[in-house]
Amino acid sequence: MRHNHAAKRFATAGLLAAGLTAAAAPAPAFAAAPGSEGSAYGLTVTGPIAVPPVPAVSSSTGRVSKSLLREDRTKLVKASALDVDASAARARSAVAHLSVPSAKLLADAVTAKCTAGQGGAHLARATLAGKHLDSTPPPNTTVPVDVDGLGRTALVLNKQQRMADGRLAVTGMELALPGNKGAIRVASATCGKPAGPAHGPSEAPAPKPVKHDLPVTG
Repeated sequence: MRHNHAAKRFATAGLLAAGLTAAAAPAPAFAAAPGSEGSAYGLTVTGPIAVPPVPAVSSSTGRVSKSLLREDRTKLVKASALDVDASAARARSAVAHLSVPSAKLLADAVTAKCTAGQGGAHLARATLAGKHLDSTPPPNTTVPVDVDGLGRTALVLNKQQRMADGRLAVTGMELALPGNKGAIRVASATCGKPAGPAHGPSEAPAPKPVKHDLPVTG
């Protein structure tokens, strides 16, 4: 009986050690094509009440990162624990405790990633007017939303744009302010190899509204 008990203890210890070793293994490296550049920012607001991209990083070589404890300089949007990093091959942005009171938009976390010209977004416990949003929305998922005092507009989830220079820009959430008065953009990551001088985002097809599993206010 003692021998069996000791054998079980050693087996359990071996499994734990193997698990710790696997967890400690470094993430696979992604080789960047020559001339590649990654960039990311946590949050920005355009329009009459503007907030520049914060925090923001870019790199065409090794990994660089920045963090911001809180962003609450306007009443439009509040967030905390904004973390971004970028290298030549990839970019990532994560924003926690997002709140846009006038649109009744909340999220525990919004994350955007871009690696080697491909990317996506993830939403953790995101709600709009009390209804849950898909945690892994398809690219350019559009949801109608009413903003108190401003009117009806659209919220784009996992917005993806191919820039004019060939790189991919992924934004976790973009809320257009009614009347073309600007936009709130949360968690953005851009990566890839520029094909030439940057001229901003290329024209993309208009996003199509997604009706299933998403709320529509009104």
